[in-house]
Amino acid sequence: MKIDVKGMVNKLKSMWKTPPEGRCLTIKEMGTFGLYALGISFISSSVYYVATISFIPYFYHIDVIHAYLIMIAGILINLIIQPFIGNLMEKTNTRFGRYKPFVLFSLPFLSLFAVLVTWIPQIGEENMRIIYAYCSCVPFFVLMNFANNMYQTMPSVITPVSQERADMMTPIGLIFGFAPSVLQIIAGPIRAHYASIGMEYMGIRVIGIIAVCVGTLLVLFLLKVRERVYELKDKDKEEKIKFSIAAKMLLKNKPLIILFLALSFGSLREFCRQFTYLIIQFRFAETSTQAMQISGLIMTMIGFASTVAMFLLPVVTRKLNKNAIIILFTITSVLSFGFLGLYGYQNVAVGTTSAVLITILFFLSSINPTYLLIPIMLGEIADYQQHETGKRLEGHMQSLLFSLPGLIAQVLMLVTWFWQRSIGFEPKNYENVIILTEAQQLTAASWFNATSLISAASGLIMIIILCFYPLTKKKYSNVIAELEAKSLKIEKGAESVEASLLDQEG
Repeated sequence: MKIDVKGMVNKLKSMWKTPPEGRCLTIKEMGTFGLYALGISFISSSVYYVATISFIPYFYHIDVIHAYLIMIAGILINLIIQPFIGNLMEKTNTRFGRYKPFVLFSLPFLSLFAVLVTWIPQIGEENMRIIYAYCSCVPFFVLMNFANNMYQTMPSVITPVSQERADMMTPIGLIFGFAPSVLQIIAGPIRAHYASIGMEYMGIRVIGIIAVCVGTLLVLFLLKVRERVYELKDKDKEEKIKFSIAAKMLLKNKPLIILFLALSFGSLREFCRQFTYLIIQFRFAETSTQAMQISGLIMTMIGFASTVAMFLLPVVTRKLNKNAIIILFTITSVLSFGFLGLYGYQNVAVGTTSAVLITILFFLSSINPTYLLIPIMLGEIADYQQHETGKRLEGHMQSLLFSLPGLIAQVLMLVTWFWQRSIGFEPKNYENVIILTEAQQLTAASWFNATSLISAASGLIMIIILCFYPLTKKKYSNVIAELEAKSLKIEKGAESVEASLLDQEG
């Protein structure tokens, strides 16, 4: 088959500054949005080597209960302030757009606290370490939750075309995944080197400083991205929506409520992944330092599953409803985690056998485009809300689809702490332990079994709820067509009024 290379090159050149027919985004604009996404990824990926349920007690040498409480506090504060930010967004109208000013204003504070979190203090008194952990991690989680919410929201803001949102998430997802892939490759050897001399915290400091600086600069590329939403109101007459009124509007949005319930009950579907690094560190080699050396390669291999999901996304979104896609891919996750939890990590031989089997199952469970689909579904639900009420209410929807399920997840994780405590698994007891005793291995494996079973059960409940999601491809197409017609009617009406006024002045 003859390939017209010249024709393809010319087509790409034309798409660099001119979007294809029926689309809004040029290649250049998608590229700049991708750099913004990469910046968010660099900042979050570097800090999540420290700020997780498993690593906060591991690095800060504090009880694991504080990790759960820190994450709950961060999400709870974010949930409280999100409606106020949502109202501000509804009223904002600057030359930079409605949403970008909020991202850029919060960026310096996000970067500062990201550095503080990765700068693991070496303080002798545990109470001081606890205070430092709360004062650095809680503000970071508030800011990072907001940054992630905005990243999830922006695809629905920069283009009103649903399929374009789905198509763009493949290249954007690849760019977003570049940061953790790079950090995973270099972090393992760096951690192993410093761990061998009893200074593992220094490796995290180095990774944190570099990644946060690079990420901060990349986020600024958001300035080059244009916001596009259908305007169905006169900005001069726009009124503030009270929270109670907004809540009533949202409660009538059935697709929103169903998706919220699915994300809430399914919020622990990847709970097991909170402990992936420790699973690798304890089960993939005879010594922890050997496991750390290969951890970057293992995590990169598992992460490649996300790339597979990204390439599948544009294909499956053309064939299936979005809830059906999530159901289909969540089944593999439920089966993988269910097998590990029921069979037992302790029954998989430490070393090559464990490394191969667990990596394969984690890889299969990661072939899931759910996180790419949620921003697209948010955009569709916002369009549906605008169609029904004239208001998009995206700030409030962020709370329902991102912040509140996140808070529910942390509260449920806190409940699992009682199970973890009964098993006796405390990550702080494992730092700088090169060879685990048989008792330590058994304790860790028992907790890993529990997290896998929790993940499988949560995913199964999510599947059941999503079966009732009502916003089909056909129904959404009708919504967007009517929105476009209303927008054009308003524009023509405004033009006719303006022409009439000019005639009168003439």
